[in-house]
Amino acid sequence: MAAKNIDEFNEITGKVFATLYEAFPIPTLLRPSDFGIDESHEGDWGADGRFIEGPPRSHEEVLFSQTVQWLEQSGYLTVSGAPPGRLVGPDRTFFGHARLTAKGLEVMNAIPPSLTKREPIGQQLAEATKSGGKELLRSITTEALGIGVQLAVKAAGLAP
Repeated sequence: MAAKNIDEFNEITGKVFATLYEAFPIPTLLRPSDFGIDESHEGDWGADGRFIEGPPRSHEEVLFSQTVQWLEQSGYLTVSGAPPGRLVGPDRTFFGHARLTAKGLEVMNAIPPSLTKREPIGQQLAEATKSGGKELLRSITTEALGIGVQLAVKAAGLAP
C-alpha cells in the first residue's frame, strides 16, 4: 500500500503544482473533483464544519486532502479558509485561495539537469497533466520535490 500511496501522492502533487503554476499569481480553489476524484457530501456536519458521521470518505479523497495539507505545511503553497459551508480542519477537502509560495514558484521555475527537456518543471508538469502521462507526471514531481529539499538545505546553510 505504501508504494501505491507514494505513486498517488506524486500524481496529485504534480497535478496541484501544474494547476497552481498555470494560475499563478491568481489564487485558486483546490477541490477533489477538479483532479478527477469523487467528492463525498453525505453525512452529518457540525456547526463548525467538522464531519460528524456518515459514509467514510474514499481513500482518494483522504489522500488528496492530506497531500494538499502536506504541501502547505512543507512550504510549497499557501491556502486560506475553505469556501462557506465546507469542511475545515484536518479533514478538509476544499482549499480556498491556494497559491504557490516563493519556494513553490522557485521549484516550478527550476530547470533540472537530469531532465532531458529544457523547460521549467512547472511547464513540464502542466504538459504531463494534459497528456495524461502518469509515469512522466510522477517522475517530474519527484524531481520537483527533490529540488525543494535542496533549496531548503541550502537556505538552512547545510549545503557544502
